[in-house]
Amino acid sequence: MALCSDERRPSMTNSMIPLAIGDATLTEASGGVGETRNPATGALLSHFAMAGEVEVNMAVNAARKAFDEGAWGRMRPFERGRILQRIGELMLERRDEIARIETEDSGKPLRDAYWEVDCAARFFEFYGGFVDKMQGNSIPLGPNYSDWTTLEGIGVSLHIIPWNYSFQLIARGVAPALAAGCSVIIKPATETPMSAWNFIQICREAGLPEGQVNLINGRGSVVGDLLARHPGVDQITFTGSVPTGQRVLEAAASHAIPSNMELGGKSAQLLFADADMDAAMPMVLGGVFTHCGQVCNAGTRLLVQRSVHDEVVSKLHDKIKGMTLGAGIDDPDMGPLVSNAQKASVEEYYEIAAKEGELLLGADLPGDAALANGAFVRPAIVAGVDNTARVAREEVFGPLLTVIPFDTAEEAVQIANDSPFGLVAGVHTQNISNALAAAERLRVGQVWINSFGVGLDVEFPFGGYKLSGFGREKGLEAISAYQQVKNICIRHPFA
Repeated sequence: MALCSDERRPSMTNSMIPLAIGDATLTEASGGVGETRNPATGALLSHFAMAGEVEVNMAVNAARKAFDEGAWGRMRPFERGRILQRIGELMLERRDEIARIETEDSGKPLRDAYWEVDCAARFFEFYGGFVDKMQGNSIPLGPNYSDWTTLEGIGVSLHIIPWNYSFQLIARGVAPALAAGCSVIIKPATETPMSAWNFIQICREAGLPEGQVNLINGRGSVVGDLLARHPGVDQITFTGSVPTGQRVLEAAASHAIPSNMELGGKSAQLLFADADMDAAMPMVLGGVFTHCGQVCNAGTRLLVQRSVHDEVVSKLHDKIKGMTLGAGIDDPDMGPLVSNAQKASVEEYYEIAAKEGELLLGADLPGDAALANGAFVRPAIVAGVDNTARVAREEVFGPLLTVIPFDTAEEAVQIANDSPFGLVAGVHTQNISNALAAAERLRVGQVWINSFGVGLDVEFPFGGYKLSGFGREKGLEAISAYQQVKNICIRHPFA
C-alpha cells in the first residue's frame, strides 16, 4: 500500500482518488484500480483505489477506535458543533470546484451540482447548530427515585451512497451521524467516486479527529457486503435500489443492527383541472426531468383530470420538444444518464412504453461530435396507458413521464396509492378541500401541495412507505437513527 505524499485536491482528469482510513491516505489497495468516466463524452476522468477485505478491516478498526477512544466523544457538544459548521463553510468556499467535479462525474447540469453543494453545506449548518441541544428526559417514578434518559451515539455508522447525488447524500447522512456522536465509514458508488475525496479533505481541514470519517471505494458486491456484514459496524444508512437494499438488510440482519433504507419510488403528481397550469407545468417537468430523471423522488406518474388530459399532454410534449441536451458543464436543460449501462436500461423501457401506449419523444440528441459517445436519451412521455402498465409501476430512473387520466379526486388518490412504492406525491389544485383530503389519504412519506421538491429541503423529514423504505433522513427526525437511548434510575431513600 502506498500513501499519497501530495494531498492537494485532485484535478478532474487522470488523477488517482485514494482511500482514506484513519489519518492515512492510500493510493494502492488490495481491490485494484477502478476508473470513472464523463458520461457526456466517455472520456476518462480519474482512477481510484479499490478496497478489499484488508482495507475494510482497517477502516472498521479505525472507526471503532475513533468512537471508543477518540477525541470526538471527549469534546464538549458546542465544540463538535463548531467543527460541523466549519465543514459547511469550507464546502461553500469550494462550491465552484466541487460542483464542476460532480457535474463531470455524474453528468448533471451545473446548476443542479451547485444546488447539491449548497444543500450539503446546509446539512452541516443545520446539524452543527443542534449538537448542543440534544437533551434527554426526566421520568417521574415517585418518591425516593430519580430517573432520566441520556442520548448516546450508536457507534460506527456505515453510509452506502448512490451515484445520482453523491456529494449531497454523503452529507445528508454523515452530518446527523457526526452530530449524534458516531464515527463514520463512507462507501460511494463506483460510478461517481470523485467528490467523496473532496468531502474527506474538507472534514480533515475542518478539524475532524482521526478516524472519525473514513472513505472506502470498491465494488458494492464485495466491499459493500463485507462492510455491511462486519461485526464492528453498528448501523447502516443505505440509499439505492430495492434489490440492493434487500441484500444490505440481509447483511445487517446477520449481526442484528438497525438500518435506514431509502429505496426509490414511482411517485405520483395529481393534476386537477382547476390547477394553475402556468405554475404547475414547470413543477411537473422539473419533477421528472431533473438530472435526467435519475432522482428517487421523481414525479414520474402524472395523474391528470380527464377533462384537461389531452391539453396537458400536448403542452408537455411541446415543452420537452424545446428542451436542450448536452454536457452538464454547459448547463443544458438535461444532461446525460450516468452511464451507457443506465442508457441501455432506459432505452429498454422506451421500447416497453411504445408497446404499452403512445411514446412521445422530446428534444433531439446532441449533434456535437464530442458528445457522440455520451449516455444521452431523449426526454419522453407515454400516454394512453393505465396504472397496470409496467411503465406505471416500475422505477425507470430515466426521463420518462407516464400520464394517466382520472375523473374524481377519490380515484386519483386510489391510483396514486396503487403502487409498490410510497415515497412522495404532489397535488396541484386550487381546491383546498381536495388538497388536504388527498394529502391525508396518500400513503407516502412526503406530500407537496402546489409545489414539488421545495428549496434545499434540509429542515423537514424525508423517507418512504412500502418498498420506498423506512427510517427518516433530514430534519431533526434523522438524528434518532444514530442514537441509543439509555435510561438511568437511582433509588435514594433517607439513609
